[in-house]
Amino acid sequence: MKHIEYWRWRYRDPKSGRICRTMYVLSEEEAAKFPEAERIPSTMILREVDEMDFADTLPGVGYPHAD
Repeated sequence: MKHIEYWRWRYRDPKSGRICRTMYVLSEEEAAKFPEAERIPSTMILREVDEMDFADTLPGVGYPHAD
């Protein structure tokens, strides 16, 4: 299992110049879209992510169809 840190972030809105905060926690990669984003202390959530790639499946995959 891989661990990824998720934080709420503070950033300056380029249009208004105001300091904004993200509503939800984001990974560092996700927060990169916000200019000069900074982590907000005490908001970190550590998540375990399975590194294996799983194929997408839909309900009923692998079950006989009722034709």
